[in-house]
Amino acid sequence: MEFLIESLLADWQAFLRFAPRLLYGLVLLTVFLIAACLIGRFTASIFDRSPRLRTNKHFLKHVVTWSISGLGILLALGIMGFSGIAASLLATGGVVAIVLGFAFREIGENFLAGFFLTFSRPFELDDLVKTGDLTGVVRSIELRSVHIRTFDGCDVFVPSAQIFREPLYNYTRDGLRRPSFTVGVAYHDEPERVIALLENAARSTVGVLSEPKAFVSVEIFDAQFIQYQVFFWLDETRNERGYIATCNDVKIACWRALRDAGMTFSSDVSSGIDILSTPDSRPGVDDKASVSKGASS
Repeated sequence: MEFLIESLLADWQAFLRFAPRLLYGLVLLTVFLIAACLIGRFTASIFDRSPRLRTNKHFLKHVVTWSISGLGILLALGIMGFSGIAASLLATGGVVAIVLGFAFREIGENFLAGFFLTFSRPFELDDLVKTGDLTGVVRSIELRSVHIRTFDGCDVFVPSAQIFREPLYNYTRDGLRRPSFTVGVAYHDEPERVIALLENAARSTVGVLSEPKAFVSVEIFDAQFIQYQVFFWLDETRNERGYIATCNDVKIACWRALRDAGMTFSSDVSSGIDILSTPDSRPGVDDKASVSKGASS
């Protein structure tokens, strides 16, 4: 019985000697946890002001909170005299990180790429982008993937690593785009007159910028026709008609200009959209001919 009492007294005295360090450690841990919450909220409010960081503000908030909390736990364990436990936690965390890194390499690669894309954002929501063979409008941006909606209404979730690794084309970063299309006109029609007609038709179309000016160049001397390429500039930030509608307006305007001038133009060119001449087309226009098949942007 006496031995038991002495053991209890010894344990109590050891606890009293350890109590200050325990108290200091708990106070420090509490301070770090409160600071982590406050700094996390403050960080989220700062990120919320930036369009580039707003999408991933919750993830960034958690990263800041967890980092400060983890630092507080390690310091508290050191003050309490558990430095060995703190070192073991660090070593174990490193081993676990390596194992998980090999096991989930692709997932980790996507998250890491998404983290870098957060700060070097090459696109924003509603931007028209192209990556690989995929072209569409950005609908949402997450760390692991980017949601892109194609023109045919298909929703595609592209891994962040693919966007980070491959070339990315952003067609709407500054709003300026230069579409073009080709049209073949017969040799007996003077090139100077053809170029003037096509340039005037393109420049007079609503939505086409006056500066830089639309221009036309001779592309190829084909077997039966001279192929002309029409270039013009659009500003999608101010174009109410939209990109596709304005391109279509320019093609129709050029078709009318050539038709009204009685020129013979061909459909034997490489493009994307067919604009066929009507059976009652005016004299001088080949009934089997058509305007260029659209613009290859």
